[in-house]
Amino acid sequence: MLEYIAGLLEWLPLWPEASGHIAGISGLILVSDGMEPWPVISALTTSSFLTAIIKGWFNYTDTVIGGLVVAGLSFIGVLAVIFLKWGLLAVDDGRSPDIMDGFISGLVQGISPIGFGGSGLSLALLMSSGISIRKALLLSSIASLPPATAQILLDPPKAAWLLYIAEGLIVVVIFSKVRMKPSSFGGILSSIYMTNLIQVKFLEGRIKQYQAIASEISKLVKEYGPIGLFSAMVLQAVISPIPADAILVAAGALGMTPLEVGIYGGMGIAVGSLLNYFIARALGKRILEYYIRGDLLEKVYSWFDRWGGWLVFLTRLIPFLPLDIISYIAGAVGMNVLIFTLANLLAIIPRATFFGFMGARLARGDWSFIVISIGLLLVGAYIFSRQVIKGKRIKE
Repeated sequence: MLEYIAGLLEWLPLWPEASGHIAGISGLILVSDGMEPWPVISALTTSSFLTAIIKGWFNYTDTVIGGLVVAGLSFIGVLAVIFLKWGLLAVDDGRSPDIMDGFISGLVQGISPIGFGGSGLSLALLMSSGISIRKALLLSSIASLPPATAQILLDPPKAAWLLYIAEGLIVVVIFSKVRMKPSSFGGILSSIYMTNLIQVKFLEGRIKQYQAIASEISKLVKEYGPIGLFSAMVLQAVISPIPADAILVAAGALGMTPLEVGIYGGMGIAVGSLLNYFIARALGKRILEYYIRGDLLEKVYSWFDRWGGWLVFLTRLIPFLPLDIISYIAGAVGMNVLIFTLANLLAIIPRATFFGFMGARLARGDWSFIVISIGLLLVGAYIFSRQVIKGKRIKE
């Protein structure tokens, strides 16, 4: 039955299976509306490149990752609507797309063969950033040409494809008749897609896979000692679901001294963080400078120039806080790389030493240290939150 509604799943990416990507090209009926060449070139180039890698080279399908991509990008769409309503974005509601919008549409459509319907998500993101509904439909359809072509070339033709196109035409006609602000419509779609929780039931198996990977990394640490730990921490920075703190604890439990865990593990995390920093600096900064209003972005840059080092230091120093997010943020805002590296190293080595010490204690069956540590963190978080609330009241 699902095979015959796959065209609709292309517009409602809520089902954890690859959908009828052929349906996404239905918006080409709006080609009479016209489109500037650069968004088209950007969309086709990005989508073709990613489709060739994911569908053509690796033929990679992963419905769990696809579902998480939908949920994550939908959240970004909701944020874009909020920022646009607050006047924080340097774009207008109802605008025409340009080269950056073509890249975003091509990105979503290009990775959609992983296992989700790209047209609906692409459309939601474009409209959430203020692009007119009809132009968003057209650009999303243009970006869907590469995955649709790949489906035609690599999959046997099916009679159901005619149904997919018919379903797509119905969706395009209905959407193009909607009379509301593009950002409002995009926000509604993004909110719906953000609830893509069907994939949650698949996460248990995925967690077991990550546990198996972590087990293999523990073997690497056990066999090669400090060099193995250093390599493992660089690797986990790239494969984010692998918990860094768990590897550090395992290293301490396997017999490495807390100082060795601190130095070698900390240096590995620092190198991995720099990789994430430069990835975000190459891609994220351009996106921020394109979308965020100039005067507001200058304040953000100024704030990070002044306090960014302390922010990196504190978030790295406090145990159990995620490590990768702050690296991406620091890179996206263009934080000084030397300050980022120094603050990172000064905090991450004590943190890694802490987890190495924790692992050594746990290996002896002593759980008191971890219980006390968590208790102190909770008390500290409570005191901090009380001070923030008190400060707001005084300011009011």
